Amino acid sequence: MPVNRGKSVCSALVCALMTGRATVHQRALDALCARFGPVALQSDAYAIDAAGYYAREMGGGLSKQLFCFSSLVDTAALCACKEAAMEIEQSLTRTVDGVACRTANIDPGLLSLESLVLSTTKRVGHRICIGTGIWAETTLLYQKGGYRSLPWTYLDYQSDLVQDFLMDCRQWLRGALRAGENSKMDVT
Repeated sequence: MPVNRGKSVCSALVCALMTGRATVHQRALDALCARFGPVALQSDAYAIDAAGYYAREMGGGLSKQLFCFSSLVDTAALCACKEAAMEIEQSLTRTVDGVACRTANIDPGLLSLESLVLSTTKRVGHRICIGTGIWAETTLLYQKGGYRSLPWTYLDYQSDLVQDFLMDCRQWLRGALRAGENSKMDVT
């Protein structure tokens, strides 16, 4: 008996770009736009505490900025988006003492009217495998007029700056869905 999988569901592609150097930021953004198309909305950049995980590889002075791309994405494409982001990260690596180090970290996610789902290469119990070495995590749920955090939500995604940006993206997405947006991006 055939399975009725229904109509594909589209979301807004949101990428978080973290780097410590303006030139790397611009090169990464150019590569993202070449791959995913023009940016519809972007957040202000904000500082990231460099004392943790990323500082060991990328150094200090890190900042993050979020971008929402103008073409909608089928929700099944999150894995392909993460793979493309990893290729961009790889193209921007530098060698320090014989070790390849990233200069940019790119985390794609899919923003729907109901949630923000991020992709990652870090396996943790609450994450779902969506491809070889790639997991998805519901990071925020839309409830009672806002995106609400979960126990594992990164602190910066709980900040007013990111929350305001995501609400702007949600409003943009709502308009695109109402207009019957046909410019769905093929990321495969």
